[in-house]
Amino acid sequence: MRRHVALPLAAAAVLLLAALSVGSAVLLAAGMLILLLLVFGGVSVRWTASTLRVETELQNGIVQRGEQAGLALRVTHRCPLPTAPLRLTLDTGPWMPPEELEVPPGQLPARLSLPFAAQHVGVSWPGVTGCAVRDVFGFFERRVPATGARAALTTVPRTFGLSPLAFAPSEQTMGAMARAAEDASSPMDIRAWQQGDSMKKVHWKLSARRRELLVRRYEEPTLPEALVLLDCAPPPGVRAADWHDALLETAASVMQTQEGMENEVLLPLGGAHPVELSLRMGMPVILRRLAETEPGDSRDFARVLQDALRRVRQIGAAVVITPNLDAQRCELMLSLKRMGPTLRVYLVTEDPSRTDWQDLIAHLTEGGAEVAFISPPDSGPRS
Repeated sequence: MRRHVALPLAAAAVLLLAALSVGSAVLLAAGMLILLLLVFGGVSVRWTASTLRVETELQNGIVQRGEQAGLALRVTHRCPLPTAPLRLTLDTGPWMPPEELEVPPGQLPARLSLPFAAQHVGVSWPGVTGCAVRDVFGFFERRVPATGARAALTTVPRTFGLSPLAFAPSEQTMGAMARAAEDASSPMDIRAWQQGDSMKKVHWKLSARRRELLVRRYEEPTLPEALVLLDCAPPPGVRAADWHDALLETAASVMQTQEGMENEVLLPLGGAHPVELSLRMGMPVILRRLAETEPGDSRDFARVLQDALRRVRQIGAAVVITPNLDAQRCELMLSLKRMGPTLRVYLVTEDPSRTDWQDLIAHLTEGGAEVAFISPPDSGPRS
């Protein structure tokens, strides 16, 4: 609590000692005045700090990155003695430095509305983290930690326009391939045999009775899915917040571009609580779940690519979103492309012409992949 007490306390002691030595009423009054000021300052600070209440209310719980959020503050205390302006420390979101706000004593009790920009994707608990109480003379200062729960603010990704995904030719639109891929566990009807039908599907008894080859018709396979693979590991030595925003907003934009189309789009997310997002959940749910995604480890993404290879039979299109590119990832992505689906790669980078990527990008494009660039911190495609 002590701040600048030593000098006035020493001055008061000198004045009182001198007054007693020479019998001066003026020196005695001066010394007593300084002591009274010290006592007044200490009492006002302690009283104010012990009765101070700062209540916060979040005015909107979900906003898009870049939009305005707002806090409503109510500041009260029961001390009648004057103090210096209260200095509140505000936390306004992830990766943001704390801000300070002064509340003059003449405005108390105060009701304040504090708008602020939600600058980064994520979940935060904005509010007052502490308050500094000072006396009017500057002798004492006491910091009071904030109490009470704060509401969560979810800042969801901001989406931008992307071209729709192109799917590899579907087996159900290719005649003979569709018949070969039919689900043998779900017979639907009988039809005439066609070139390319498996002999295992022939209904021999009915064919002998009708004197023509007839085969069982089964349910057709479902439409191929799109798989979005997101690398949540910003490269080392960069401002992680901007890159994290760009990665999440690219993934959200891919999902939104496919909204309303027939093909299912899946976005597996790792981390402490793995989940697979689906367009069937709806974009509001997808945006909220992306906002809860934390930056990950780049080594985990290689395992994500390997997992995608094991489920490639249901995939008609694959999208890879990453700020990191090396020979191993390049080969894994091309292995995925060779197994059938179309492949689009979004590289999040500030320098699309970086020399260490040129050969890898050329290898991807020669292998049939579509490569595009996303630029942080603005996010959005770059030509």
